[in-house]
Amino acid sequence: MKLYGNLLVLTLAATVIAATGRSQAATITGWAVHNGSSTAGGAPSAPTFTPGDNLTLMAPFNDVALANDGDYVEVKTTLDMNDRTANTGANALNTQLRFGIFGGPAGAIVASDVPNLGYTIEYSNLVAGGLIREQENASQTNPFNSPTSRGNGSAPTGSIQGANPAPVTFTLRMTRNAGALDLTGSIISADYTGLYAFSPLNGVSSFNRIGLFLGDNVNATDVVLTDSMITTNVPEPSGWIFAVASICGGVAAGRGGRRAPLGSDA
Repeated sequence: MKLYGNLLVLTLAATVIAATGRSQAATITGWAVHNGSSTAGGAPSAPTFTPGDNLTLMAPFNDVALANDGDYVEVKTTLDMNDRTANTGANALNTQLRFGIFGGPAGAIVASDVPNLGYTIEYSNLVAGGLIREQENASQTNPFNSPTSRGNGSAPTGSIQGANPAPVTFTLRMTRNAGALDLTGSIISADYTGLYAFSPLNGVSSFNRIGLFLGDNVNATDVVLTDSMITTNVPEPSGWIFAVASICGGVAAGRGGRRAPLGSDA
């Protein structure tokens, strides 16, 4: 019977290990103005900001710490810019759209709070590709201001332009590899593709926020954010607690089945 208990523990442990390696996805809500001035509206999963110009928007998610090789976190959002009133030409949005992942204060977004340390990619339709940068300054109140340049994306194709450009999807993925971080990302619309990759990065490796910068050439009457998602293979601490409780409960149940209750004649 002791063998049975040991096998039960091993089986449950193997199940937990397999489960914790699986990807988990969740919708990101709680978008708010971190820098600039705009009125928020819409639904939590599809917020609107009026006007959509010269803003840094941020949203929180549960902490993800990339502690082990193979751990990753991926974040994304889709931006609609509506009724742009100026700077609608082919090159006007260069550097004006930036996306990032950060480790910052826990909980809801508070305007200009610090620190926000992390990594960003930016839109460009120049041959050199958009910049990949790292925010290392813990006192910087706007996480997209004055970061350190780490490299460039590949040469992009197309351009984001016009009064009502096609929706733009931003994706950024950080992966633990050989003790450092690999960055991959993309900025994609029906009219544009920009791809990003850089490694190794040795800065912050715990994340709980995403951010989107809209420069002063965006000039949108309003913007809408949809399909904001986080995907990771790192389990939340509560998942580990549940797993341990399951193992202990299983062992206790197994042992309980082999012993007669106190006071029994068995």
